[in-house]
Amino acid sequence: MRTAMIREAGGPDAIAIEECPVPEPNAGEVLIEVAYAALNPLDNHARANRIDWMHPGFPFVPGFEYAGRVCAVGEGVDPALEGQRVAVNGLWRGNAEYALADAARIEQVPDAFDWRLAASYSTCAYTAWLLVHSAGRVQPGMTVAVHSAAGAVGVLVTQVAKRAGATVIALAGGPGKLDWLQPYGADHRIDYLQPDWPEQVRTATGGKGADLIIDGNAGDNALRNLACIAPLGKIIFLGATAGKGGDLSISALIGKCCAVEGFVQYVHQAHSGGREKAAMQEAL
Repeated sequence: MRTAMIREAGGPDAIAIEECPVPEPNAGEVLIEVAYAALNPLDNHARANRIDWMHPGFPFVPGFEYAGRVCAVGEGVDPALEGQRVAVNGLWRGNAEYALADAARIEQVPDAFDWRLAASYSTCAYTAWLLVHSAGRVQPGMTVAVHSAAGAVGVLVTQVAKRAGATVIALAGGPGKLDWLQPYGADHRIDYLQPDWPEQVRTATGGKGADLIIDGNAGDNALRNLACIAPLGKIIFLGATAGKGGDLSISALIGKCCAVEGFVQYVHQAHSGGREKAAMQEAL
């Protein structure tokens, strides 16, 4: 089979097409005939060796999230899975004609989804659902501020939080993105390239601040979240695409009685015992 292989860190030219034997599933695994693979940011970060968590190690086959049809099952796996349309994320190896996956980590694809959507929905959709309902525990009447609101996760967080009864503040960079966000239902849209964006968040919340702030950027704005988080609120970081940010002030946390958490879907879901799986499938 053909496979994309990355043997050492580098740019896109580090990816080479190689011929490899079709693998056989071990106990607890399934073999998937890959139909479509998405391009997850972690594919690029791992290729360039910019992450030290979730990195598969060199050499590796990229393809962090993909979809296809189960064509063989290993020992201990329900034979009824053969022929099923499934999506996979967090296990790599999707940039190949066939890929092995842990049977416990695959998700059945809704019938209405074509292969392209099937390959790309699971990371963003499940991340948004878990951020709102599991990590963020959003309740009606809460205010949620989401950075990178014009990104895939941000757009979905906005919609999931609205369905949960929250007031949503969409934070995005520049008037073009704010205009683009208009159809997705945010109650307030704020340009975080403006230096007074924390003050605008406070104004939008009547001076209280947001009950939950979801930030995948970090960078220079990471610590500024503390200026607009409500007392007893929570800030969740799920990335640092703008840089790591500065040193966190413990005094500021104490003064606001607020919490700061890290989040990545694959770890959160792995340690939640699968409690949310049925609810997420129902939401889809």
